[in-house]
Amino acid sequence: MRLLSTSEFAARLASPYSDRKLATSELLLDGKPTGMIVTGAVLEAAIEWQGCRIAFLTDDIPFEDMLRIYMFDANMTLVDAAVLGAMYSTGTFTELCLQPPIALTFRFFGGTVWRMVLLKERELRLPFLSDPSGVSRKFQFFRHFRIEGKPQPESVRGVASQFETATRTQPATSVPRHTTRKRIPKNRINRS
Repeated sequence: MRLLSTSEFAARLASPYSDRKLATSELLLDGKPTGMIVTGAVLEAAIEWQGCRIAFLTDDIPFEDMLRIYMFDANMTLVDAAVLGAMYSTGTFTELCLQPPIALTFRFFGGTVWRMVLLKERELRLPFLSDPSGVSRKFQFFRHFRIEGKPQPESVRGVASQFETATRTQPATSVPRHTTRKRIPKNRINRS
């Protein structure tokens, strides 16, 4: 497993994003056009694994960016693909870490580290059930890679980061163990 340089594998914008369609790019191998057009505007990374090439492309749409993962065999035939993202979610592809022989991790959205497991043989997949929230694929019963992760909703991440900020900025204080409560007699009825 190795990261491919831009001279080995690149993408050239074929058509820009418009109100009617997403951007598309043509893939280049060793600087030469392949004729393969895929959805996506920016090639974030490309990896070679056991003769296959895996490309990570983003749409380059602020506030609703998607990560598109494509897996091609040695003949540049598409064997698997997945899309990560959600409406109105912001994603940034960062922290790509290769974990040979069959895994890699990265961050994109959902406040989580996503893990991609590359499969030596295709695996049975149950459409709509086999992938975590935020991962979508075309309707198919087999896959050549698995995506693992548990994205957090934006509201949960916002609350968590506010809590972390508050606990870092406020000095620790002791909290009393028992508090006194005003007792209401049992025979008193609330008539309001």
